[in-house]
Amino acid sequence: MVSLTNNALVPPLSRMGIKLLNQQQWGAFRKQLEQASSQQKNWLLNRIRSCEKTRFGRDHNFAGIRDLETFRKQVPISEYDYFKPYIDEVAAGNPEALIPTHEKLMRFTITTGSSGTPKLNPVTTTWLKEYKKAWRIWGLKLFADHPSYLGKKMLQMAGTWEMGKTPGGYSISMISALLARNQSPLLRPFYAIPSDLNDIKDPIIRYYAALRLCMLDDMGWILLMNPGTLIRLAEVGDEFKEDLIKDFHDGTLTNRFEISKELREKLAPRIRKVNRAGASRLAKIVEQTGTLLPKDYWPNPVISCWLGGTAGFQSRYINDYFGNSPLRDMGLVSSEGRHTIPIEDGKPEGVPSIVSGFYEYLPVSESGSAQPEVVEGHELEVGADYYLLMTTSAGYYRFNIGDIVRCTGFVGEAPLLEFIQKGTQVGDLEGEKLTEHQIVEAAQATAQELNLELGLFTAVALRLERQHPRYDFMIEIDRVPNADQARKFLQILDEKLEGLNFLWKARRKEGVLANPQLLRLPAGTWEKYITEESARRGTGDYQYKHPALMLKQNWVEQFSPVDIINL
Repeated sequence: MVSLTNNALVPPLSRMGIKLLNQQQWGAFRKQLEQASSQQKNWLLNRIRSCEKTRFGRDHNFAGIRDLETFRKQVPISEYDYFKPYIDEVAAGNPEALIPTHEKLMRFTITTGSSGTPKLNPVTTTWLKEYKKAWRIWGLKLFADHPSYLGKKMLQMAGTWEMGKTPGGYSISMISALLARNQSPLLRPFYAIPSDLNDIKDPIIRYYAALRLCMLDDMGWILLMNPGTLIRLAEVGDEFKEDLIKDFHDGTLTNRFEISKELREKLAPRIRKVNRAGASRLAKIVEQTGTLLPKDYWPNPVISCWLGGTAGFQSRYINDYFGNSPLRDMGLVSSEGRHTIPIEDGKPEGVPSIVSGFYEYLPVSESGSAQPEVVEGHELEVGADYYLLMTTSAGYYRFNIGDIVRCTGFVGEAPLLEFIQKGTQVGDLEGEKLTEHQIVEAAQATAQELNLELGLFTAVALRLERQHPRYDFMIEIDRVPNADQARKFLQILDEKLEGLNFLWKARRKEGVLANPQLLRLPAGTWEKYITEESARRGTGDYQYKHPALMLKQNWVEQFSPVDIINL
């Protein structure tokens, strides 16, 4: 990315520089979108030529591929397990299995995927260059669209940088850490928190320490992929407001939390600065509002996170905590790369990152076909859903990562894509084909009708002995504390699902699906689960995506509901 010049230092020149640089980079990218089809084919064939002598290239006769049709014949649509033997060979110290000799293997990133099992992804010099280029296009446009925020602080949290080594000695990192490490050094003076905070394992302690450092800053930018993380950050600030105010007043960092002596010493130069005026301002906010939320101590910073699909459903609550902040979708980003580039505020859609990969699209209706009709981006139909297939410089070819996207329009020949959900998340107990996206949509509509803040919410599909199967819906009790209101919530939710899914309505009417239940969990259950699950996976809470639909029915057994609401 680029430098955000301080407002005190020739801001007009800074803003003009950002504007000109964005016009250059976005202008060039915008022209490519007009001819996305030919640009994509050129990218693909150039990559094929580069990788002819890799083991994967030899196994799939890359030397004989001269067009897209031949590529599709010789390379099957595949999931991670197809590439795993090659990736394992690379990780063991033989990059030539996937990486051409003129490129350098730098390290690996790690992802849990939908299965929760960690998976390695190669990071090469070429992949990283393309990855950074896509982020630069997105970031420059974001900055240029909000020039009045240039020079303000940026809050960005990242995952763990060193997560271990492969058998071949290559380092493993989380993708968010890789992104943070590869931004321009000119940005670092504007970071609100040091990278050392990212090594605090407990998210509550990490959020508290971050707020202790930056709550009184002139915050202009917040970049956190998961909207739930944003909300929890705000809640922690309110929950421990008295501690924070005291810490600012005294120039301390509370001993309530277990923070290593080494980290406390690193933070000491910033912590020991007494700010009684700031503490007084915060205390006044609490006196006037009864709470301490970002909307009252930060001036509506530009926020980027996931806005669409099941991963972004909590984004609709952000303004309740942060005020009237501009919201820009982070884009479809995974450990395998950046796949879309959102270009407007408030819209959960973006164009494909055609500078960092080749993308094909498998219609959801064709997913079970022996010979599916795969299409290119310019061939998509507005309103239709597709599995995203990617080919990248990391060694993936026609990789189906299981993400379903919806075409919402076009920019030139490039489709606008909105992430909908993971394709594996479909309930099919009695042919109802209930999707995770439908569950989220119905639950959100129900909460809105009852004027409730939904929070995290999960449906569990259950097959039962000598009983009709049913769905259990799980919610924390403080979200709907009144039992009568909870029963009303369940009733309306059932009705909303009938309106969204005619098969749900039919199966419920036929009685083959039993009445759903609402399990009210103790307050704090989801936070405890996220902490434990993140620790188990070893990938931290930044990459955690809460499941709105769980198909493993024994998953529910780990929870102890306060009560169960029936229709």
